[in-house]
Amino acid sequence: MADNYTIYLVNKSAGDQIFWCFLEEPKELAGQAGVFANSAASLAVIPNYPGENYFTIPVQFVVGAGASNNAVGLNVRVTSAITQNASLTDQFSAEYATVPPNKGPVLTMTGNRAAPTQISIASNGFNQATNENNGWFSNMSFGINTAAGFMGMTWSPFPSQTRTLTPILNFYVAVGSYGANTLAAYTTVSNKSAHLTTPNSFLRNEATVTYTATGAWQVTPGKPKVSLLAGAATTMDSLVDAHLYLARAHADLITLGEQSRYLLAEPTRQEDTQEDTVVSVRWKSSPAMGDEAAPALTFLAGTLTVTTALIAAFTYFVLSGVEFQIASAPVGGTTIDFTYSGNQSAAAIQALFTAGAQVFLGRQ
Repeated sequence: MADNYTIYLVNKSAGDQIFWCFLEEPKELAGQAGVFANSAASLAVIPNYPGENYFTIPVQFVVGAGASNNAVGLNVRVTSAITQNASLTDQFSAEYATVPPNKGPVLTMTGNRAAPTQISIASNGFNQATNENNGWFSNMSFGINTAAGFMGMTWSPFPSQTRTLTPILNFYVAVGSYGANTLAAYTTVSNKSAHLTTPNSFLRNEATVTYTATGAWQVTPGKPKVSLLAGAATTMDSLVDAHLYLARAHADLITLGEQSRYLLAEPTRQEDTQEDTVVSVRWKSSPAMGDEAAPALTFLAGTLTVTTALIAAFTYFVLSGVEFQIASAPVGGTTIDFTYSGNQSAAAIQALFTAGAQVFLGRQ
């Protein structure tokens, strides 16, 4: 599993926007009343910013517990009084006090016998009714600690109950007037946001989220494309750079005329990436791997046809988050001989190749 995921932010609207990042709730909490999105991860981005804005999200889960005079509810600011890092199979106990006096909880790790993909948090037998009648409200949280702060979810725990969670690394990116650690409804967050899932939305653990001029969202695997002339954000410096670039390009054209035979065999300048779309695919007969130690390994080979002529000698492409190795892809052509070797089924891989699907080509 990756140590970090990076989400790059691009604002193409007419004004400044504050981007917020939220963690999608595990299936055990999805759709439950009283479970709220809780995030302190935000970043203001100006339109067509020429640099980079991004969230860096570590793959380190945390559990938290707290108590305060604020009841868990919409638009209430809640932070955990105590947190601990959590790994899959970890089990935790949150000990809440019965008032008076008002007292914070104690959070301890009690074992690591949860299921391989789960984390559990148990509450003790505190008197919830007495506490709340005295204006003392308990809270429980699960999520990720980022450099920008906590990103996760918060709810009000019931006495003597255990929450068993199956964490997922899926994210919502939204713009708006959310507050740091101020509880928001998941229905609001999910309906007005970009939704990123791992691994499909990411290329080498990076993804780009674009807020368009019409208020729509676009999610693209990988880093944002760097444009020499950035529309309205073009400055005098970039114009000078553009002039120098054109001068170099003119010199390259002269060289092309003088050394055409050599250049046909070995281009002097190539791009490293290309975004394209699937036209069709033809599958070749693929021998079985014959590896008894890895019987689930799938090997496929095929020829992919794309829309646009290839601008470089690419070595791999990514389709729906899956990476394929390129065996042959002549520059200027539109056909790509490729192979796949991995643990997904042949049917699942072949189903990815639909006409019009986005393909991201690169070279190492």
